[in-house]
Amino acid sequence: MPALVTQFDDALRNIEPTEADKSNAPLAHAEVSDALAADAVIAGWGFQRLLIGSYKRHVSIRRIKDVDVFGRLTEVGSDVLPCTLLSEFERVLRKVFPPVDGKTRVHRQARSLQVSFPEYDGLYVDAVPARPWTSPTGVEAWQLPKREDGGDPQGWQATNPHELTRLTSELNNEDNFDGFYVPTIKLLRQTRRSLMGKRKPGGLTVEIAALHAFRTGLVQGPTQADYYASALRETGNVLHDAFVLGLGLDDPTIPGEKVVVRAEDEDKRDLSNAFLDAADRAEEALANDNRCAAAKTFRDLLGKAVDDQGDTDYVFPMPADCNPDGTAKRFASVTAGDRTVPAGDRRFG
Repeated sequence: MPALVTQFDDALRNIEPTEADKSNAPLAHAEVSDALAADAVIAGWGFQRLLIGSYKRHVSIRRIKDVDVFGRLTEVGSDVLPCTLLSEFERVLRKVFPPVDGKTRVHRQARSLQVSFPEYDGLYVDAVPARPWTSPTGVEAWQLPKREDGGDPQGWQATNPHELTRLTSELNNEDNFDGFYVPTIKLLRQTRRSLMGKRKPGGLTVEIAALHAFRTGLVQGPTQADYYASALRETGNVLHDAFVLGLGLDDPTIPGEKVVVRAEDEDKRDLSNAFLDAADRAEEALANDNRCAAAKTFRDLLGKAVDDQGDTDYVFPMPADCNPDGTAKRFASVTAGDRTVPAGDRRFG
């Protein structure tokens, strides 16, 4: 069974957000949060900022394109409509972040305001207003604006991002998973991007399905290759039950609630089928004694990302004794003084 430990370690480094993104994300988050906190109307609603999303949970992959400002409005009245919250956020953000070179920086979305930061290499911030809510089972959570019938949001969608952050940390620290939870989530997110591109559902849907998968006890090691292959299988099973059988995706943070997944039914089914097919390929690779062929499979599944030079390259490196097509290299003997010796490429730094 080819563990390919070094190659998986390198792949994880190659999908880690860049240092620039790690620096820019909190700066952009602070700028938007400060603008909202300074407004009298929004401050009067008890605005409290909270960083949420994959960046907060340490499961982001390069490049970080968005950061979420979760605007908790602890004092907002129950009679205030979701469209009113969005309109007030929009008023403030359009004033603080005017157009640059004729290009609008603030865009209203279904449940948030998106603020672009061209000076941070295309990073943007999603500012989401939220009101307190208690679920029927007594869980203290939040509600976000929910678009109804393609128009202004008139309804509410339950969410509990702080609990998702807590669960992520808890699973990663469990003895059973030995710190492999977060790295495996990153690999699954990269696989979704490789297989599905920009199609929805996005990485959060895969992450939530993977959380359920890990809870089954069927995602197992001991190596990263084992965790990756078994997580593909069990995450694919969760997605299949949710989107092919039509059972929906349970919200792990609020018992009794389902996750709202914004995607066409066909795209949801395609995602589940893609993960099950990827699981077949990964399991076959692990069962194959040919490490070069196995490496080629993992290379194809994980696809490409932007490297440290700004180019696009495969994130999973082939072993030095393997060709890119998954065959073994045939080396002549290397003697002292040879100008070239077998080596991997170091494009990711």
